[in-house]
Amino acid sequence: MAWVWPLFWIGVAIGFGALEGYALHTGRMTLSRWNWNMAKAWPPWGVCWGFGIGFLTCHFFWPGQGCAIPGFGG
Repeated sequence: MAWVWPLFWIGVAIGFGALEGYALHTGRMTLSRWNWNMAKAWPPWGVCWGFGIGFLTCHFFWPGQGCAIPGFGG
């Protein structure tokens, strides 16, 4: 089962790369451009991302919280 997570993240990277490559090749909007447009239209967008990432970071890597993985704060 140790190979499941690396394969998952490799799949995510390949999928993201394929979608970004397709967007660049066809002249469509990339994820970076979409986020920039969203932040321009609604400035709290970046703050919401910060809170979300901060919450997940504390949840997973704060000692005694979240995942009990040796070496990852659990």
